Amino acid sequence: MPKAKKLPSGAWQTYVYSHTENGKRKYISFTAGTKAEAELKAAEYKANKKRQRYVDITVGEAIDRYIESKSGVLSPSTLREYLRSAKHDLDELRPKKIKNLTSEDLQLFVTHLTIEGKSEKTIRNNMALVRASVALFQPDINYRVSLPPKKVSRPVSPSDEAIQALLDNSQGNLHKAILLGIRGMRRGEICALMYEDIQDGFAHIHADMIMDSDKKWIIKERPKTEGSDRTIRVPDLGQGTGRVVTCTPGVITNHFARLRDKLGISIRFHDLRHYFASTAAVLNIPDIYTADFGGWSRAGNAPVMKSVYQNNIKSMSDYYADKLEEHLQKFDRKSAT
Repeated sequence: MPKAKKLPSGAWQTYVYSHTENGKRKYISFTAGTKAEAELKAAEYKANKKRQRYVDITVGEAIDRYIESKSGVLSPSTLREYLRSAKHDLDELRPKKIKNLTSEDLQLFVTHLTIEGKSEKTIRNNMALVRASVALFQPDINYRVSLPPKKVSRPVSPSDEAIQALLDNSQGNLHKAILLGIRGMRRGEICALMYEDIQDGFAHIHADMIMDSDKKWIIKERPKTEGSDRTIRVPDLGQGTGRVVTCTPGVITNHFARLRDKLGISIRFHDLRHYFASTAAVLNIPDIYTADFGGWSRAGNAPVMKSVYQNNIKSMSDYYADKLEEHLQKFDRKSAT
């Protein structure tokens, strides 16, 4: 902080560097009745001057710098989506100075994306990126923008008959993927599962296969959420080394879609997770155990009493895991015949 000096008049004065002109440093003086007041004025000027230098950038520059600053902590899939948005969806906003950006600018941008037919999720993700990027340099600005309403998702839970038909008509990687999918595993988790992760009918789920910013499939050891790192029961998947399912999530989606269409079953591969959760509910398995088995995060959804004490009831966890596995094993037996 600049130090003030007392003048012969009794007032206090301090100097703050302003700029360089013709090779000479220029200063601005601040005078006040007290030392603290003079130094405060100087400090405020210095802070505002630094802030002004930062906000004199475009929205595009702010977005690029935000993405760069977060590249080490963002998941590859999130980073890939940010880079895609910055390249394809935000051209209209990129040239604008963030110090001149208004709520009206952002509202017109949202309207433009809506007219273009962008999905509600894409528009919300783009706005989240713009807000976060601008806030990095101008945190005190609050924009008022109306976004498209969130679409109500009505996931489909397949029937037992549909699951059986899918298993009866699949083999190899897809067959194993379906068996793991109805046990609550995600595509990326299935493709990252190694034979070495399976022991005595239990699989340790701790990795995920995702697409990075270069559109290459990679395996990351950190799972999707903290709750995703878990151990679950799995059927007999044979013996081997390396990956259990030796294809990518994209291949699973494509092969599953072809089989689904051939059988006239209108579901997605991800709906197998809905089947898992719905089946657990029908069997009256408490949500806390279903969340653990399926790798759903329970953060903030349960009081401390539940998160501390119920997690320690290991015998009950085993009981419900056995109950759920007993139901799912009927598919293993039918598929083997």
